[in-house]
Amino acid sequence: MIHPARRLQRQEFALLLLTATALPLTAPPPTAAPLPQLCAAPLQAARAQQETLPALGRGMQVLLLGEIHTSGADHAWQLQSLETLQRAGVPLQLGLEMVPAPRQPVLDRYARGQIDETTFLREVGWAEVWGYDPALYLPLLRWARRQGVPLLALNVEPALVKRVRRGGLAAVPKAERQGIGEPAPAGAAYRERLRASWQAHGGDQGASRVDGVGGGRDLEAFIDSQRLRDRAMAERLAAAHRAEPQRLVVALIGRGHLGAGEGGAIEGVPAQLQDLGIRQTAVLLRPEVPPPCSPAPPGARLGAYLESEGDQVWVRRVAAGSAAAAGGLQPGDRIVAVNDEAVQRAGQVIRRVANHPPEKPLRLTLERAGRRRIVVLRLPTAPAANPGNANGENGATPGPRAPSP
Repeated sequence: MIHPARRLQRQEFALLLLTATALPLTAPPPTAAPLPQLCAAPLQAARAQQETLPALGRGMQVLLLGEIHTSGADHAWQLQSLETLQRAGVPLQLGLEMVPAPRQPVLDRYARGQIDETTFLREVGWAEVWGYDPALYLPLLRWARRQGVPLLALNVEPALVKRVRRGGLAAVPKAERQGIGEPAPAGAAYRERLRASWQAHGGDQGASRVDGVGGGRDLEAFIDSQRLRDRAMAERLAAAHRAEPQRLVVALIGRGHLGAGEGGAIEGVPAQLQDLGIRQTAVLLRPEVPPPCSPAPPGARLGAYLESEGDQVWVRRVAAGSAAAAGGLQPGDRIVAVNDEAVQRAGQVIRRVANHPPEKPLRLTLERAGRRRIVVLRLPTAPAANPGNANGENGATPGPRAPSP
């Protein structure tokens, strides 16, 4: 089942830390009871998805991996899925909603190793055309470059989207649509979801009637702008498949473009692909796993999901079997400082932990229930093979377990 996109009001980041040996805490951490009944089924579903992925990929022309753009867990799952396909010998090319198609030359230069990441982000205009934290996407881009997987820019230039958003598709001559064809109509269920999104963005309010544009016309222009992006991405994916049919085209696309209607009606990018004659298409989303059951992603260092709110950094989830769990971090903890340096954004924590030398202890200053405490961790030089539970508890794959403090 394909779920509609969820708008996140704050950013959530996956802090990927290597399994750590925990040194004494200022207070002993609580111990969590095993949750086998809660965790067994969702973890099995997650494993089954990866086990069946190669066979699915070999039978598809296009595979769409949905995401919530601010979800580090979604991006870690996308990378895991790409690695699973590649290990199985499935030839790949990777499409990116994040980059407008006219900026493909910059993406090509990055893929060939001709420019570094800083230059790529600047020349592609990442902050202007996408805006989400590049740290969430760079592991995927690095992997593709290392593996020689072709990268494909999929999206529309923001200026064109704004023109359509102001006056609808009819107001933009076909010759000025960057070569994008006429989108297939949006189904009733898709239109209803877009209407809900439009209202969430201020539709039906006074701001939606600027320059005398009424609510109905503004809604149609909003739907047209979504259809335009759906069509643009579908056309690029279809062209990539036809140019190299031996490669599976995998695309990283927001869930809002991948909706399914009632009775399994195909909508969004999949509907536009079908209209273009690309019918062997699959949509995958990350299996939902309850937070207490979620293992840290492969190669993770801390395994805590952080959220910035104002000038504060909060622990929202702690992955099972992770260094964060071993160190006693809990949802609701506020991270005040890393190595005695104050932090105000999740990105600061991520960068400081990523750059921390493994031979030195790491100090985290936490605030819990109004009281501050220090957690001291020592990060090893090598990642854990598998951050699961040593006894396979909670449905996790057996593997080394970080020692309890």
